[in-house]
Amino acid sequence: MKHRSCQTNLITFYEEVSRSIDQGVAVDVIYLDFAKAFDTVPHKRLLFKLRKIGLDENTCSWIENWLKDRVQRVVINGTFSRWTPVVSGVPQGSVIGPILFNLFINDLEIGIESHVSVFADDTKLGKVIQCEQDVTSLQGDLDKLGDWALKWQMRFNLDKCKVMHFGVKNTQVIYTLNGTELGKSKQEKDLGIIIDFKLSNNVQCQTAAAKASKVLACIKRGVHSRDENIILPLYKSMVRPHLEYAMQFWAPVLKKVQRRATKLIRGMEGLSYEERLTSLNLFSLEKRCLRGDLITLYKYTRGHYQPLSDNLFINRIHRTRGHPFRLEERKFSLKHRKGYFTVRTIKLWNSLPVEVVGSE
Repeated sequence: MKHRSCQTNLITFYEEVSRSIDQGVAVDVIYLDFAKAFDTVPHKRLLFKLRKIGLDENTCSWIENWLKDRVQRVVINGTFSRWTPVVSGVPQGSVIGPILFNLFINDLEIGIESHVSVFADDTKLGKVIQCEQDVTSLQGDLDKLGDWALKWQMRFNLDKCKVMHFGVKNTQVIYTLNGTELGKSKQEKDLGIIIDFKLSNNVQCQTAAAKASKVLACIKRGVHSRDENIILPLYKSMVRPHLEYAMQFWAPVLKKVQRRATKLIRGMEGLSYEERLTSLNLFSLEKRCLRGDLITLYKYTRGHYQPLSDNLFINRIHRTRGHPFRLEERKFSLKHRKGYFTVRTIKLWNSLPVEVVGSE
């Protein structure tokens, strides 16, 4: 979707989780995984939904003609199976395929009381747990999702569906989906970012640094040229993405993690030192993170990510000093909230001159 990304999904969902934990409240998050989601969308039910939401008949007929008359077969050791009609699935790699999948699952959260967060086929279900009624409500929402999947011929991969219990006062109750008890997890990979039950970013920082180091080592060993025009594009395209993907969500805030990550960056800059590439002028990790924070916050405050920003930030319009886009600074009790995007960026943002934040 336009103006939506893995980063906005993570920041929005875990803002509520983090804020609740900071207030001393327990939160249960259920990570759901559809089995072969894009391949199992039934064509007849998809077309029924397209007509139900009001698409005109010409458009529906065009999509139906695009989907039908597809066949497939399997080849094993030179032996061919019979051709079989393809009656489900949206063609991956196409432009319209993801749009059709989004339309098909668009009613997934209807009737759900808990907080549902969906990004393509990745679904999270979260709820604050303060009493037995909250547990019952979350279990009821799970049952509704199970019924939805059964009705629309989608299947959950129950082995990969996990529950993570956040908060020190969490009673860690058991949840079931389609009669199967869901496993408990202390660490999950959510949209490529490692989340643990303490909302600590240490493991994610170490993992990102390790991946970047391996790629950098491959470049050192595999590329003999030390020309800046060759090394710098490789560094930007193959090393930095491991460090910068959704960084505004998991950015290192503890000093020991920052030192470890900065050491890695200097090691990359050390490539210019060791190989006499003195012309490489790279930002430190901390500066790059701050710049990314301000760019992302600018997009939130200037309406690029509406209505997400309404739940994340509060404007300080009642104050007369400073620029008109100032934000309220969040109060927090626990250490993990100090480094969260919606907390750590506001003070610096409020200190910027008006000609910067007011720029188009």
